[in-house]
Order: sequence, then C-alpha cells, then structure tokens
Amino acid sequence: MHVSATSLLDRRLLLFTGKGGVGKTTLVAALALEAARRGRRPLVVELGHRASMEAVFEVDHIGYEPRDVGRGVHAMNLDFESALGEYFEEHIPIKRVARTIMRNKTLQKFFHAAPSVSEVAILNKLSALENARAPGGSTMRWDPIFVDLDATGHAIMLLNLPSVMDGLIGDGPMRRMVDGFSSLLSDPRRTILSLVTLPLELPAQETVELHQQLTRHHDVALGVLFVNQVPRRPLSPTQAGMLDRLEHHAREFGIDTLVDDVAIARRAMRYHANARSQINRLLREVDMPMVELPSVAGRVLDLDTIAAIGEKTLTLLDSGQQREETNVTAIPRR
Repeated sequence: MHVSATSLLDRRLLLFTGKGGVGKTTLVAALALEAARRGRRPLVVELGHRASMEAVFEVDHIGYEPRDVGRGVHAMNLDFESALGEYFEEHIPIKRVARTIMRNKTLQKFFHAAPSVSEVAILNKLSALENARAPGGSTMRWDPIFVDLDATGHAIMLLNLPSVMDGLIGDGPMRRMVDGFSSLLSDPRRTILSLVTLPLELPAQETVELHQQLTRHHDVALGVLFVNQVPRRPLSPTQAGMLDRLEHHAREFGIDTLVDDVAIARRAMRYHANARSQINRLLREVDMPMVELPSVAGRVLDLDTIAAIGEKTLTLLDSGQQREETNVTAIPRR
C-alpha cells in the first residue's frame, strides 16, 4: 500500500498517535506547515492540556478557539471541559441551565469519571470542525484537520466509542450522533490514522500491539508509520572491519584515547544494529508504509527547520524513498 502526500492531505481528519515522547507533536506541526505551504488551510488540534503546540509554534497561548499561529496554520487545544460545555449548550435549549450544569463541581467530577463522556464530547467537537465551512459556505473551513491524539490508550478509547455506545442507546438524537461518529471514523475518504514510534524495543512493541488492535477491532483507515530518531550508520562496512586491527595497535602502543574511541564506535554500531533490528521487525509486522526520520543529536529546532521537516517528509512520501539514509532531520521527542 502506498500513501502519497496528496492522498494523505486529501482526508478531512488526519489522526496521529504513539507512545509519549516519540516526537508526535512536532511531526504534526511540521506536516501542517507543509500543508499550508502547499495551499491548504490546516488546523492543528491538540487534545488535553499539554500545550506542547505553544512551544512548537512559539506563541504565548493556544486555547479552545482556533487561532492563527503563523504561516497559514491555525491551532487549538481541545480540552474536555470546554468540549463538554459546548456539547451541553448544543443539546440543552436553555443556555443558563447548561452553564449551571457545567459549574456544578459534583457533576464535573461525575463527568470526568463516567465512561465515554470525554470521548463523546471530543468526537462531537471534531465532527463539528470537520463539517465547518468557510465564510460564504462554498469551501470547507479547515483543509485538513491534524489531530494530535494523546497516547495510544486514549486513541483506542476514542475509536472504541461507537461500538461501546451501540448497545447502550436506542433510537433518537444520541443514536444519530453516534452513528455520525462511526461514519466519520470508518470512512477512509475522510479519516486516516498514522502512527509515530521510535526504533527502540518498547515503543516498537507497543506499535506492533496497537497495529494488531486496530486491524482486528477497528475500521479506521491506516496511513503512515513514522519512525523517528533513526540513527545513521556510524561506519561503513570497510571502516567497521578495521576496528579490530585499530584497537590492537592502539593497545600495543598504549594509546588509551584511541582505545576509548574504538569502544565508542562499537557502541554506536550496536545501537545502530539494534535500531535496524526494531525497524525490520516493524516492517515485518506492521502493514503500513514507513517513513524513517534520521536522528541528528543535540540539534534545537526552530520553526524554519520544523517546516523543512514537513516538506522533506511529504516529498519522501511522494517519491517512495522512505528508508535509511534519507536526508530528514529527526524530530525532538515532544
């Protein structure tokens, strides 16, 4: 299966998930910047109160209302309380009653603890954003919507909502709303889910398990597997073959610093080999197109560099050149 940049951006909702700390947030920002450069009207939606996008886009605050964060990108923070309040105002005719409910601390605790309430509020807002039209009504307001999901567990809960609610509700407005959620999440022309991971054992294992859950129990279309922080090959095969002789001579002549350098080179080779082993496992067990983002240690990324990452990443998708030694700066682990 091949996913081109155009086919990815043509979806309405682009969902991204992965284990915390794999670079997902910055990847989402990078792709949104490139979408804007290509003439789109992207909206970045960050779930929860993480506020990571504020640091990425170098702005003081990103709240519940979409705001311009520069370079043609808008962003918002979809927090549960605001989404739930909007849901009540939509479905309770008397606005004063809706506001009273949201101010009641006991009810707030109940809503936080009650199963699926958070997911209903979030999907209700995502559905509204997906259907929003630009002034004049001739075009969609957002094109596309990049959704930076929380860690993998929350992504599964969000995708599970239609099936969880299916046996709990009868006919009526709630049934129509949940059916709308199900249609949105399962329509491959509207929604696609991409995964972000690292070439390390635990993140790779979690990615394999998540992929199995998604393919066995969910109808969401799968997009791209992005593997971040892939180490470059430290030595060529010829150089690696010289290490034994180099170490022998270094010890023979008592050059301790050279002995240490050889040890560092061997550690780098082992790290690279382990990373390639995890990537090969992902290639075998995860049936998704893969893009590798090589590691550049110690580099602080500004917005120009993040935008360049997005451009190169989508160029790789179009070219099919998605393997080791591709020239893409790694994304910091946000």
